[in-house]
Order: sequence, then C-alpha cells, then structure tokens
Amino acid sequence: MGPHGGPPLPPPGYLGRPYPPPRSGGGGFGVGLGVLLVFVIVGGLVAQATMGGHDSSSASAYTTSTPSYTYTTPSWDPATAETTTAAAQPSTTARYTATTRPSTRRTSAAPTTTKPAGPQPVVATATNPLFDDHDSGLINIQCGYPRWGSDVASATAFFQAEKDCLDRMWKPVLQGANLPFTSPTVSVPARGVDAVSPCTSSGGSYAAFYCSTNHTIYMPLDHLQIEQFGDQAEIYASVFAHEYGHHVQGISGISEKENRDRYNAGPRSATGLELSRRLELEANCFGGMWAGSSQFVGTLTDAQVGRIRQTNYRRGDRDGDMRDHGTPDHGGAWYDQGHDNNRTWMCNTWASPSDAVS
Repeated sequence: MGPHGGPPLPPPGYLGRPYPPPRSGGGGFGVGLGVLLVFVIVGGLVAQATMGGHDSSSASAYTTSTPSYTYTTPSWDPATAETTTAAAQPSTTARYTATTRPSTRRTSAAPTTTKPAGPQPVVATATNPLFDDHDSGLINIQCGYPRWGSDVASATAFFQAEKDCLDRMWKPVLQGANLPFTSPTVSVPARGVDAVSPCTSSGGSYAAFYCSTNHTIYMPLDHLQIEQFGDQAEIYASVFAHEYGHHVQGISGISEKENRDRYNAGPRSATGLELSRRLELEANCFGGMWAGSSQFVGTLTDAQVGRIRQTNYRRGDRDGDMRDHGTPDHGGAWYDQGHDNNRTWMCNTWASPSDAVS
C-alpha cells in the first residue's frame, strides 16, 4: 500500500478525497434541485450546479488499464467559503472539414491500410489540438437535474444527468479541435469493492475514479463522504466534473501520451510523478471550467462555488505522500484558472514550468 493507505502506485486520472469538513445544515444545491440544476464533482466531493506532436510509436510493455483516483479532502469550515465570479464564454462550434480524394486503380496487388473514419485522437500533450484555439471553452448552458439522494438509484440519476450536461458542454470543444467525442459510462456502486472495472485497482482513500479502458466514471457511494457532506451535492458534482476531465484527456490522446512517457521515465521517478501531477492538475482546471460556466448561468450559487473552491485548496499531496497530484495550493490555483477563464488552452499544464505543477 502507498502512503496513508492509498493505492500502491496511484495511476493518472484519479482525484483523492479531501479530509471531511464538519457536517453543516445542508440545503442549497443538493436539497431542492429543479429541472434547471447542474452538478459538478471535483476531488471526491460533490458540487451541485445548473448547469508533443503526434506520436505514432507504441510501447508494448506499458499499460493504460489503471484507474484514475480522486483523493479525499481535509476538514474545513463551510462558513468561511469564499465566493468568486466566472467569465463569460462564447459558444464553440465545430470547425473541422472533411476532404475527399479520388480513388485510384492499381494494376498489381498490394497491401492496403484502412484508416478509421472520422476524427482520431492525437497522442500528444502540450501540442494537442485541444489547446490550439484560444477562444475555445465550455458553452454556458443550464441543465436539468433530479434531486440528489444518497441511494444508488437517486445518485445514478443525478450523475447521469450531470454526464449528459457535460457531454453537451465538451462535445463542441472536441469537435472544434477535430478530435473524437464519445460519452463516458457512469457507474455508481454502493461500495467501492463492488465496482466492476477492467482497470487495475487497489483500495485506498479515493473518492472516485475513471477507467480509460472502458471509458467509465466510477462514483462509489461509500467513498464520497456523504456522511460528512450530506446534501451538499455541489461537492459530489465537482468530483464528477474532475473525473469527466480525465475522460476528455483519454479520448483526445493526452492520457495515452502521458502514460507512455511516464512508463518510459519510470512511474515513481521524479519525471514520472511530475507527469502525473500535470495530468491531475489539468483535470482540476477542466473541473474549474465546469464550475465557472455553471455559476455564470446561475446553476451554481456563489456560496456553492466557494465551497467547491475551498475543497480544491485542501486536497493534494502532503508530507509523506507520493508527489503525484500536486500541492493543495497548486490544485486550487489550477481550479481557479479554469473557473475564472473557461478556456481550454489556459488549462495546458504540459506547457507550464515545473514549479507551477509541483
């Protein structure tokens, strides 16, 4: 087992649970959700809301069948939550075009290679097309969500609604970058041990995880700290938005490049751990984009966004931990970057200096 009972080698794409805050009176986003509410989950806590170049080489020894976990959050006082504002974001539209080449007739037999139809992932990090358009960000939309409930059926409906909203937000971004889009699957088991996943898993203090092998976000109820956060559904939604960010990394080709580079460097090496931090902090930034857009349209209140923000500043690597997620200050700063700007290129951790992702 890793430090403090965590996974022995936390793979890229998971967000740990923060230490639980004191139980408050609840209310707000999770208590009376109407049809125009959207929720975001970041780092094991629920947030309610309305809603380099192409690398064609392959590495036979590395594996991507490891989940991305989210850690738990330290204790904090919801009464001191700060409020922030979100920048407006223009809608994005698909801008790619398809070209057709005339067929040619060959007089001799020759092996042929058929390329998959449609946009394909680009195995790159800093130079991924996802970051090319400096005006690209999540569209500001309101989404309908059912009332939060801590039973499997209610929670599944809640996260499925958030997934549908995030699909609508992210699809134009990926299409505009000529990258493929697929919607993830959502799994909400009552217990983490009941999660059926093809990814390598090993218990630990995590709130949720994403498996790139089957494109599934896992939200085990016994890991969400429901006993601590109660009806504060915005915390859980925030965790989900972070995990959805890992899905975006997976379908765009970012995760594959990171996995290859980390395997080649050594997962526990200084370089390997820095690559993991860049992946996680980028997912924090993507989660911040969701929160900022949702706040802008009124799905999330200032108070709810303040609570989400505080959890992002209290989750991360501490003394004795494996340095694979980034410090709490950097986790919060990258969340703010996404929330305040809602631009994908500003979440490009791969182009940032090492001291910004420590």
